[in-house]
Amino acid sequence: MTGSKHDAQDIQQDVFVMLIDQGRTLEFTKNPAGYLFRMAINKALESFRKRKRRKETDDGLEPLLGVPSHGNPHQDDMRERLRLAIAKLEPEQIEILLLSVDYGYTDFQIAKMLGKTRNAVAVMLHRTRARLREWICREKEVENR
Repeated sequence: MTGSKHDAQDIQQDVFVMLIDQGRTLEFTKNPAGYLFRMAINKALESFRKRKRRKETDDGLEPLLGVPSHGNPHQDDMRERLRLAIAKLEPEQIEILLLSVDYGYTDFQIAKMLGKTRNAVAVMLHRTRARLREWICREKEVENR
């Protein structure tokens, strides 16, 4: 979600430091994995939005214009569009999407983790994917004009 392994590790560390600062253990929740996952998503979104407001790059330096990509430019562009579209989603939508796509959990497993019905998870996942496709296609159409 962050697009950077180092940023993801920083967020992971921030989540655990926050728990320690609050004097909490994970025994207060029935679903420690879900709780940590939700905290990490919220932290990642917060970090992304702060950078976007400051118009910073990942390392805090001004963007380097005209630097060629080492990967496939089309793939890099699509990855960035997807990352920006995901940042527009609600935290719960992101959580369900990541649990499904990145971690390979089924609708039933996600529902059990989040205390929802399987149908509610399936519908939210379907709508989230449709919304992402719509945003990415609309952005590409605007860009092509």
